[in-house]
Amino acid sequence: MQSTTVHRGAATRPVQQHPNTTLWSILTIEPERKGVGDDIIRHIVAPLSSQVRAGEGYRFRLSRNLESGHQTVLLHLLATDDVAKRLWKFANALAEENAATLGTVKTFHSPGLVYPPRPGEPVPEVVESAFARFGGPKGLDLAAEIGEVAMDMALWAVNRFPSLNTRSMLAALILFDTGHAMMRGPRSAVWPDRRTTSWDYYWNAHLHACTGSFGPHAAQARNAMRARIAPRIVPAHRMMVALASEPAVDIWRKRWARSMDEYLYRADKQRVSRSAQHLAMGASQHAVNGLGFTLREQAVLGLYASAWSKEIEAQYAGEERSSQPAKH
Repeated sequence: MQSTTVHRGAATRPVQQHPNTTLWSILTIEPERKGVGDDIIRHIVAPLSSQVRAGEGYRFRLSRNLESGHQTVLLHLLATDDVAKRLWKFANALAEENAATLGTVKTFHSPGLVYPPRPGEPVPEVVESAFARFGGPKGLDLAAEIGEVAMDMALWAVNRFPSLNTRSMLAALILFDTGHAMMRGPRSAVWPDRRTTSWDYYWNAHLHACTGSFGPHAAQARNAMRARIAPRIVPAHRMMVALASEPAVDIWRKRWARSMDEYLYRADKQRVSRSAQHLAMGASQHAVNGLGFTLREQAVLGLYASAWSKEIEAQYAGEERSSQPAKH
């Protein structure tokens, strides 16, 4: 079994680059075998991420196409051309080395686009789209930073929680922590937009965002989803509190909440032209996508998260402690 590399063209043909020019490129890793998305992260993404050293000004994050059975993984890299070539070559070597686990893997890498775009030159469509989504160049830079935190969390989570069922409870906690950090984070009062959104409004918007592809019957589907999930909320919450009691989970939740608070604080200071809710929701969707969950699945996890609170967490944690036998 082998990996195959294909050079895929871009909408805008890149010009000749100086070796020190920073480029934005994407590597798509497409397995023929189903259900190996987590293994790609373990055996290819993790070693690659260790090669991109902090402090060099590079950015490296992942996203996953979970809608097909093959679970394609996309790696987004902002680095010089020589670094990109070295990493993509390493990715193919890792795919070959782990063929017994991954099966046949195809890799496609886009030609690098100069980033940031040079003054006076047309901005490629893919970059324009990213600017529109994240609120301009400054917004994209900030999104890339929190995207790296999300990737680090995914690298940890796929190993710590191989079971998607258990990992889904972590995802629900992360969704909750995102909303709570946006509205009640240490710096939330600095940007009024973070405090004016109500809890119910935020989660209703989250549900709509996750079910936007449902078509003309989306409202009926959402109501049916709420009714179906309602009896599962309490059992899910008990699993969430059990997971939350793990020290490593607590560390990652706090890191994510701090990162979200800082992300929104800096977005406000740099006048990023998107609402706090839009930015928070986009970052959390990206993070939970990295954990392995589709938007449809995120809609369900959001229902668990919306019914969660710090008070419920403390209550469940207290019940769990009181049920444990006393130590003598």
